Amino acid sequence: IQIDVDARRVRQRNEIVHLTPTEFDLLVCLAERPGRVLTRERLLADVWGYRDGSGARTVDSHVRALRRKLGDGLVRTVHGVGYGLGETDEASDAAATATDSVDTD
Repeated sequence: IQIDVDARRVRQRNEIVHLTPTEFDLLVCLAERPGRVLTRERLLADVWGYRDGSGARTVDSHVRALRRKLGDGLVRTVHGVGYGLGETDEASDAAATATDSVDTD
């Protein structure tokens, strides 16, 4: 996947993928923190500007939209923690959680 932040454009397999502005912002937020798992609260604050943690299902619905457009393997879920970018790898997810590489603030 190629993300052109300046042009707000995403390409996958040399084809432009049309994302909504919020989907694009969510993807960039995840891509800027490779190998990290971001909590819903962190994503709500960074992408939507919510500071009270309300709207967690908003994150879930936008992640579903990204998966529909970019494939299921790109955005991974770490159950009980949040979301990260990259292929699903249970061992890596467990190690990430154990080594405190979760962004919450």
